[in-house]
Amino acid sequence: MLPRAVHRATTLADGRVLFTGGCSTAGCGGVADAAVTSVFDPASGRIELGPQLRQPRLSHTATLLHDGRVLVVGGYPGEGAPPTASIELFDPDGGTVSTAPPLRFARADHTASLLPDGQVLVVGGRGADGAASRTVEIIDPTTGRVTNGPELPTPRTAQVASTLEDRVLLVGGTTMTDAAVATSLLLDQSAMRWTSGPSMLRARVKHAAVALADGGVLVLGGAADAESRERFSDTEILANGAPRFRRGPDLPEGRYKLTDAVATLPDGRIVVAGGPTLEVVDVTKGTIRSVAPLPGGADRAFQTVSLVAGSRVLVAGGYDAAITPTAATWLIPVS
Repeated sequence: MLPRAVHRATTLADGRVLFTGGCSTAGCGGVADAAVTSVFDPASGRIELGPQLRQPRLSHTATLLHDGRVLVVGGYPGEGAPPTASIELFDPDGGTVSTAPPLRFARADHTASLLPDGQVLVVGGRGADGAASRTVEIIDPTTGRVTNGPELPTPRTAQVASTLEDRVLLVGGTTMTDAAVATSLLLDQSAMRWTSGPSMLRARVKHAAVALADGGVLVLGGAADAESRERFSDTEILANGAPRFRRGPDLPEGRYKLTDAVATLPDGRIVVAGGPTLEVVDVTKGTIRSVAPLPGGADRAFQTVSLVAGSRVLVAGGYDAAITPTAATWLIPVS
């Protein structure tokens, strides 16, 4: 694999893992240079180069569609560059990338959620003017049509989204400043209307959220503002139907920049990377257990974690304290 950080890892329907975008040079400066995709095949244990994206990008989204294709949306074409409105489709059958009609609004640090009808809900992020956006768009991958969705009550960027039954939950992120917010928003998919949800116990950005099997959500780590190096070790849980978040078990050390550094095991436990050890969170038991130290005690931001066959996880990429991306991957069994 190329060195990558701020990339995306998408598990395909056949069990392979697709890596898209990111930066690969020290400092992550200049033009995003990881336009070449990579594909991990668990059968062979090898990572092969895939097709070239038409648009280099980082801080984008990559969503697995019902038909097995991957929808790649937005992101920054380079550090310090304005975001792009570009949309591309990766087809795993032919191993090809094609362009699709663009977004109406360029954006990065947004969220993209697959809806039950196969459409993709693209929310917020940072727009071409550099400010947090209220805009919402809905992409129909079958027709390529992009339409406006229900606007957010307030601008929001770097939030995380979880699909909970017939709702989409947004938590945290920032609004018009770099300071994190604790608020959440709920989209009722039948009415396509946003309402206020419960506030978290603390404001967070650079955090992660995972939908739970019972319809709840687990929120992990993060920081108090977009430029902070402080890392939160605490977690929060919003049970299905509960009016407020409650404290969850603590991680062994603070972790942030871990939006994609989480994966759900078949039994519902959550694997968390982004630190020197791999952690397994059991929400039912209220416990966190370290299962494996990463080689060299790697402590990396913007890693990805993907579930592969046999209750194994693939930890890939990220950058260190000197903002140097790595090509390293670790395939770790989790019992």
